[in-house]
Amino acid sequence: MNRKGIFIFTVALASAMAGVDAQSLRVDLKQRGHEVNEDMYGIFFEEINHAGDGGLYAEMVQNRGFEEHVLPRGMVYRDGKIYAPNLPSYATHEKADWSDKWDMEAKKMLGWRVEAEGCRVAHEVSEPEYPLHKNTPNAMKLEIDGAGKVTLANSGYWGMAVKEGEKYDLRFYLNAPGYKGILTVEIYDVEKGKTVGSETLHPASLDHWTELTATLQAASDARHCELRIVFGASGQSVMWVDYVSLFPQNTFKGRENGLRKDVAEILAGLQPQFMRWPGGCIVEGATLDNRVRWKETLGDPMTRRGEWSLWGYRSTYGFGYHEFLQFCEDLGMDGMFVANAALGCSFRNGDYTDDPAELERYLQDIRDAIDYAIGDPSENEWARRRAEAGHAEPFPLKYVEIGNENFGPVYVRHFNYMYGKLKKEYPQIVFINTMGGNDDEMKDVVKTDMVDPHWYVNPDFFFGANDLFDKRQRKDFTVYVGEYACNAEVGSGNMLAALSEAAFMLGMERNGDMVQMASYAPLLVNVNQPNWACNLIWLDSYRTMGRASYYVQKMMAENRPDYNVQVNLTQTEPEKKSFQEGTVGVGTWNTQAEFRNIRLTARGSTREVSIQELQGRRGTWKADAGVLAQSSSENCTMSALPGEGYEEYTMELQARKTGGTEGFFVFFGLDEASRKGYVFNIGGWGNSGTAAQTVDGFSTGNIISPTVPVTIETGRWYDLKVEVRKDAATLYVDGKEMCVAHAPSFAKQFFAAGYDEQAGEAVIKVVNADTVPYKTRLVLDGAAKVNASGKVITLKADKATDENTLDEPEKIVPVEKAYSKFARKFSYTFEPLSVTVLRVKTTR
Repeated sequence: MNRKGIFIFTVALASAMAGVDAQSLRVDLKQRGHEVNEDMYGIFFEEINHAGDGGLYAEMVQNRGFEEHVLPRGMVYRDGKIYAPNLPSYATHEKADWSDKWDMEAKKMLGWRVEAEGCRVAHEVSEPEYPLHKNTPNAMKLEIDGAGKVTLANSGYWGMAVKEGEKYDLRFYLNAPGYKGILTVEIYDVEKGKTVGSETLHPASLDHWTELTATLQAASDARHCELRIVFGASGQSVMWVDYVSLFPQNTFKGRENGLRKDVAEILAGLQPQFMRWPGGCIVEGATLDNRVRWKETLGDPMTRRGEWSLWGYRSTYGFGYHEFLQFCEDLGMDGMFVANAALGCSFRNGDYTDDPAELERYLQDIRDAIDYAIGDPSENEWARRRAEAGHAEPFPLKYVEIGNENFGPVYVRHFNYMYGKLKKEYPQIVFINTMGGNDDEMKDVVKTDMVDPHWYVNPDFFFGANDLFDKRQRKDFTVYVGEYACNAEVGSGNMLAALSEAAFMLGMERNGDMVQMASYAPLLVNVNQPNWACNLIWLDSYRTMGRASYYVQKMMAENRPDYNVQVNLTQTEPEKKSFQEGTVGVGTWNTQAEFRNIRLTARGSTREVSIQELQGRRGTWKADAGVLAQSSSENCTMSALPGEGYEEYTMELQARKTGGTEGFFVFFGLDEASRKGYVFNIGGWGNSGTAAQTVDGFSTGNIISPTVPVTIETGRWYDLKVEVRKDAATLYVDGKEMCVAHAPSFAKQFFAAGYDEQAGEAVIKVVNADTVPYKTRLVLDGAAKVNASGKVITLKADKATDENTLDEPEKIVPVEKAYSKFARKFSYTFEPLSVTVLRVKTTR
C-alpha cells in the first residue's frame, strides 16, 4: 500500500547514562499528508460505573422512585437470581441461559433508612392501590403508631455534598389521608452531626397524591450529607411517599433536570467534538426486553420508567435522549445516537428477532429518534414533541450507529436492511457499522459509511499498534474507534497506560484519511461502585479527577493539527522479544468442552500427558476415562500442567465443544502460578475468530497474531497442535496452519507532526516511553521562516506506575512553558515517560 507522506526508517540507538541519542527527526512542512478530521476526538457515554446516576446526572437522591428492585423486563426471579428467557443467541444459535444475582430486599431499601423516635413505625416498599404514576408504581409505605418522630432518610450516592450558600430544589409526593403533624425537610451533615439546611412544610391537604416542593439553602460546605423527611407523628397514620428528588439549582448552564456542573466541566475540558449515547452494551440489553428505549427517557422525570442496567443497577433514565442532545448543543458537539439492531448483547443472552414485522418496528424506532433530533415540527410528530419540550430548532445529531459490538450473519442481515432504507431517507446522517472492518468480516456488508472497532488491551498492544492503520487497506468506508483503553496489566490505570494510548493515538491521527473519529471508554466512574477497573475520569459526591489518560486525550484534542506533514520517523525501532519459558494448559471462555490425548514434545522427547497431571486453576474440571471435561460457564477457565517450564516445545491434543458460546483455549508460556503467559483463543469472539493473545490473571489481553475466521462446531473432536519456538508460536487445527504469533515487541519513542493553519504553527508530537531522556535533533524543512519563540507542552511522570488520585488529582498534569530556541535545526531532549507537544511558529 502506498502511504502518502509516511516514511519509516530504521534507527540506530546508542544508550548512555544521560539518555538516548537518535538520528534526526526530519519534518517537511511542504509535504502535506492526510487531513485530521475536526470531529477526531469525542466522548462516549454509557450508564456504567454510575456514570450517569451518581455521576454526570445531578440528581442527589438514590432510588428516588423506590423502583430499584423491579425486575428487568422479560426476566423472572427465583432463588435469589434473575433468569433471562431461554432463547437462542444470534452469535451462537445456542441457548445462553443467562442469569444474575438479585437481592430483592436490599434493592428495595437501597439508599433509604427509616427511624422512629417516641413511636412505632412499620415500613415497606410496595405498590399502593392508587400509584403516583403507572410507569413507577412502587412507593414507600409508612404505618405510624404513637406520638413521636419518624424520619425517612436518603444517603444519596455514597453521601450528598453541598456548598455553602447554594440552593437545592426538593420535590416529592405524599399521600397521607388525615395526617396533621409537622412536616420538616432537611439536609443533614452526617460527618459533623448537624443540619445545614431545612424547611418546614404546611400542606393544606394530603388526602391524595400531593406534590410538595422546597428550596433548601446550605449554611456551610458539607461532603457527607443525607436528605431527611421528618414526620411529627401524633397518633395512628398511614402514608405513602414517592419520587423524592433533590437537585442543585447550580447545574451545568442552569438547566432543570440538568447535569452536575463539575463533572460536565471536566468533560468540556476535553473539547469533545461529538458524543456517543446511550452505550455500549446497555443499548442491546442483557436481553432484548432489557434494552434502552429512548422514547421512555423523554418527558417529566417523575414519569420515566427507568430500567435495570446490565451493569448491575437501575438507571432512572434521568439523563435521557433530550438531555443528551441538549448537552451536545451546550458543548458544541455533534450527537451520535446508538440504536438497537434487533439484537441482545452477545455476551449475555444474545436473543434476537428475524421477524420482518418486528425488524420494521426497530427500524421505525431509529427513524423516530432521528426525527426527534432534526425533524421539522410542522411535519413530524416526534419533532413536534421536541418543540413541545422547549426546543423548536433541530439538535446537532450527525451520526447514528446501528447496533453495538454486533457481528456475524444475523447482524449483517439486519444492518444491510436498516442501512439500505435509512441512508436513502436521511442522506445527511453518517451511519456506522459495529464490526472491525477487515475483509472477512465485511464481505457480506453491502454498504456502510463507517465501521467501529473496539480495543481493550495492555500497553504492549497499543505500543505495537502505532502503525496498525498504516498497514490497513483503504476501503470505501472510514473508521471510528468508538471504544479503546489500555486496561490490562495496569491496575486501575497509570502513566504507562497513558503513554501507550498516546502512541496509538498518534497512529490514528497520522492516518486521518481512514480514522475519522475516536473516543476513550469508559468515560466516568463513581469510585464507590466501579464496574470496570480503568476509567478516564474518577468522581465521588464532591470531587472529580482526570487520570493521566484524561490529560493525554486533552492534549491531543487541544493540539489537533488541520493536516499531517511528512516525518521521517513514526517510531524508533522496536525491541526484539522472545516468548518466555513456561508451561502449558487448556481452557475455555463461557464454553463447556472436553480434552484428551495430550502429548508434549520437549527437550528431544515426546510423552503422553495424563489428564490427571493437569491442575484446575479456574472452572469446573473432572477427569474420567481419559477425558478432561470443563463444565462451567466461567470466562477464561484454565487447567495447567504444573512444574518447570519449557523453552521450545510442541503440544498436541484433541478437543471437543459440548456447550456454550465459543471454542477452546490452548495456553503456552505460562509462569509458575499460571497467571501470566499466552493463549491461542480458538473460536473466540462469539465463535467467530481465532488468534493468539496475552494472558494475565485469568484475563485475556492484547492480540499478538493475525485473527482468522474459525467457527467451532459442538460435538466434534478437533485435532490441535501448538508449536512454540523462541521467536514464534504456530497453531494448527486438523493439520492446517491457522495462525502464527510473535512475542509482543514495541518501540520506546513515537512521532507525528502536522500543521495548524489558523495558528500558523507546526505541531510536533513525541511520546517517550523510555525511563531515560530521549535526545534528538529536529530539522524543519519547507519553512520560509521559523520563529525562535514558541511553546512546549509536556505531560510526564516520575514512574510508569504513577497515577492521579482523588486526593492527589494533579500529580500528573500537562505543563506548558515558553521556549525560545526553535530554529530550522535545533536539538531537544524529551523527558522520560512523557508526552510532549512542540508548537513552532512558521511561515511557508
